[in-house]
Amino acid sequence: MLNRYKQLDLDDTTAGMVLSDAVLDAHGSVLLPSATTLTDAMLTSLRRRGVETVFVVNDDISAADLEAERARVQQRLAILFRRCNTDRACRVLLQRIIEYRLGSLE
Repeated sequence: MLNRYKQLDLDDTTAGMVLSDAVLDAHGSVLLPSATTLTDAMLTSLRRRGVETVFVVNDDISAADLEAERARVQQRLAILFRRCNTDRACRVLLQRIIEYRLGSLE
């Protein structure tokens, strides 16, 4: 399974990286929402607030790796739902799971 995100020490992050998860303070308040593109000012502010690590989008995944993962997910779901041909509710569930799983790979 591909990791679409990676956890980095704040010292290893650079401006331009995109957060995959929101950054929270010790009280659970959102400092920066997910999908935020980091700037130098943001990184400085996070250091002042004592944030040590962040989750960023993993840009090291190739298009070929993504396509292989999509195929793997579809094959696995086909096996899990192999007896689902006649049950409408089961087919709808399968479709929703496929949309969810493949949507996370975009």
